[in-house]
Amino acid sequence: MKLLLIGVDGVRLDVALPAALARHTGFAEPDHPADPRFRAEEPAAPGPEMPRHEEPAAPTLARLLEGGEILPVWMTPPTDSGPGWASLLTGTTHEQNNVWWNEFVGHRLARTPDILSRIFFADPRSRTFAASTWDALVDASSAGPVIHQRVDQQAGGQHQLMKATDFSRGCHSADVQVRGHAAWVLNHEGPDASFVYFEGVDEAGHAHGAASPEYREAIAAADEHVRYLVKAVSERHEQLGEDWLIAVVTDHGHKPEGGHGEDEVDVRRSFLLLHHVGSEAGRERVRCVVTGRGPLRSEDVTPLLLELLGVTEARWEAGHEVGALHDTPSVGPTRNLDHEW
Repeated sequence: MKLLLIGVDGVRLDVALPAALARHTGFAEPDHPADPRFRAEEPAAPGPEMPRHEEPAAPTLARLLEGGEILPVWMTPPTDSGPGWASLLTGTTHEQNNVWWNEFVGHRLARTPDILSRIFFADPRSRTFAASTWDALVDASSAGPVIHQRVDQQAGGQHQLMKATDFSRGCHSADVQVRGHAAWVLNHEGPDASFVYFEGVDEAGHAHGAASPEYREAIAAADEHVRYLVKAVSERHEQLGEDWLIAVVTDHGHKPEGGHGEDEVDVRRSFLLLHHVGSEAGRERVRCVVTGRGPLRSEDVTPLLLELLGVTEARWEAGHEVGALHDTPSVGPTRNLDHEW
């Protein structure tokens, strides 16, 4: 079974798929408390009221949900994109990867391989691919990157990385560029594991707020990008009989007035949407593994996807000295503004 993991930044589930909130009781409230350092302050004035829509802003996600599964994912503050995606894609906590802000200062990503790399390390025949609007996820010259470069595999054609370059219309044009390239690679080359990231929803949330029509329109645009990718892998199944696991996840929501980073419920609430394209046996496997699972935390997403794919990894015996580190402890920032730059 091949994996297509789609990351859409900054999506509120109650806007994208309002009916999904009733699919699992775990969507109601976070399963773990936030660190007091990242608690939201009381607003000086009430923000705009969220409009209520019965229809989903994301019809493709709604169609994926019809034949799929969805699980609540609760993000651990700070609910910024750097910490969020580092945790989602590596299966590690902020303390383990030491990513606390979007600047990635002092990160330990070299010691916390991403999901694509873990699949490759489990089977070096695997071909992997990542495309992203945000360079911090894939570009070696960025603050990250979260996705390991693996230059030897790039040279051999087993690992491909693509970052957006067309920002003539902001993230809108960059997302379209990512969609076009990713759909071609998925359809023509069919990598064993892929990650594709879109940023337009987050851009709209910051500019207009989650209560705005622009935010809803941005979710609809991202949903159309998702449709292109689903179509690409569905044709692979139709023509070649391949089984594909499609997973969609977000890193945080947005406040009605826009923004994120603290511990508001609508900001912390994420989701993992799973849809299998292929044999009935594959669909049943996904259903059996997911049934009865409670809410996930961000660091649980990668291990669950690896379990669904049947990927296991070798490890030293517990307590072995190899890999033991004596280093600066990962305790995170103090939130003392004297240290902010």
